[in-house]
Amino acid sequence: MIPIKYTQEQFARMSREGYFHEVTDFIDVNAENYPDKEGYVDSKSRLTFAQAKLMSDRLALSFLDMGLKRDDRIVLQVPNVVEYFIVRSALRKAGLIGLYTMMYLRHKEMEYAVGQAEATGIIICPDFHNFDYTGMVNEIKPNLSRLKYVFAIGDVVPDGTVSLTEMMNNPLEKKYGPDYFAKTKLMAGEISELKMTSGTTGMPKLTESFQTGSAEMVGELAHRFGVIHDDVFAALAPLTGGASGGAICKGIAQRQGCKVVMIERFDTEEALKLLQNEKATFATGVPTMMAKMMAQPDFDKYDLSSVRAFHSSGAYLPPALAKEAEEKMKLTILNHYGAIDIGFATSTYLDASLEARLSSVGKPMPDVTLKLIDDDGNEVPLGEVGEIIWASQKGGTMYYRDLEATLAREATGLTKTGDLGKLDEDGNLYIVGRKKDVIIRGGQNIFPAEVESILITHPSIMNVAVVSMPDDVMGEKACAYVVCKPGKDISFEDITGFMLEKRCAKYKLPERLEIVENLPLVAEQKVDLQALRKDIENKLMSGKNK
Repeated sequence: MIPIKYTQEQFARMSREGYFHEVTDFIDVNAENYPDKEGYVDSKSRLTFAQAKLMSDRLALSFLDMGLKRDDRIVLQVPNVVEYFIVRSALRKAGLIGLYTMMYLRHKEMEYAVGQAEATGIIICPDFHNFDYTGMVNEIKPNLSRLKYVFAIGDVVPDGTVSLTEMMNNPLEKKYGPDYFAKTKLMAGEISELKMTSGTTGMPKLTESFQTGSAEMVGELAHRFGVIHDDVFAALAPLTGGASGGAICKGIAQRQGCKVVMIERFDTEEALKLLQNEKATFATGVPTMMAKMMAQPDFDKYDLSSVRAFHSSGAYLPPALAKEAEEKMKLTILNHYGAIDIGFATSTYLDASLEARLSSVGKPMPDVTLKLIDDDGNEVPLGEVGEIIWASQKGGTMYYRDLEATLAREATGLTKTGDLGKLDEDGNLYIVGRKKDVIIRGGQNIFPAEVESILITHPSIMNVAVVSMPDDVMGEKACAYVVCKPGKDISFEDITGFMLEKRCAKYKLPERLEIVENLPLVAEQKVDLQALRKDIENKLMSGKNK
């Protein structure tokens, strides 16, 4: 299947001109170069690259043997398990297109995703974290006429599902020739997988991923991050989540032939054990995970001396939290800027200055054009805040089978992100926040990220989110949602006094405090600000006090 924005003639011409890159199967490459090296580890399995390749080959052949056709779509709703990598490889070998979805999605979202993709099959973990995924699929299946197969990962294989384990153990390589995949695998430029946006403003969109300049991008990131073959990557955030670890563990780690160790679902203690016991050198996750690990009461008992870098993404990283992590965990913080529907735009460097590492999201990738504009579309002066717009010479956002939306987004040549930022003299990008999240208090702009960056330095605060709340006089005011560190407490007077001590302008001070146990998350990564705004609006309407 070719990307939606190309005609057959355009695609053929670009293919002849070498615009696209072959889809590299890193499992195959690493199995050839490092067959006996351990490549994938979860709580139940440890696989060498050679073992993973054999399973991948058998699974791909099983898909073909059961009659699945080229470009059939297969939905995955699986956690961080070794099968994730095997399935991803097998689908591409069999010429199938995978749609990768998050574990927290339920009936409404999954029915929408499977239906939009017109999927032939779905792969699930039948009973994960006390939720019956099989039951959910059985309930939505009558509304999905094209859904024929339900595949189960693990030892539990409910009635009506097909065991993925049995498929991976079936020696079909004896039936098919060794070069069989040459005529079935996905070719250069074809859609290799589908992804879902986080869907904070409605139902998620499906995006098309295909091979263009991604090989150069992965190589550039490996260089910037100083990744070597002996690195051990720890996937703490969902692999499906993309930027917060998925893109790193599925891209850079595989390209360099590194081992990937993973936890199925984030738990603070289990994450610390994983980093220690597997001697991880490169951790990937979101800022909240970093904060929770450092707030663990017995943090000092864990030996994290092997961890040299933590790649943080998926949400805003307050500079104070980054600084605390570098000092307490004795590692280097790495960051980047991008999104599922725009890709990688910038990243920091392993040897960047302290200020750039802790406060910025780095410099643009080599093929990226990035600008900051005001409300009239004019570029803002260096150092001033503007909306981030950008484009990549190769690639670009394509919405699955939606040519109108794809062309609309690319109409200006540069894609508007809705994010606000500023550039320094060295070309580093500093994220200020989302344009829609700016709080306008009586005509004065309050950037939530700026307030959060101050509050997170308070010794009692583990996490914080600042959102707007309606006000009859000022229009909007700021409300701070705070998660306290274990055994700590804080008052409204504490946070306002603290900010005044930091010489913050009075109009930026939060005018309400809400203490919560956890902040709601979107895609298990970024704070669901929409949910918080709705919560405070409901409390104001019901007349609840501070």
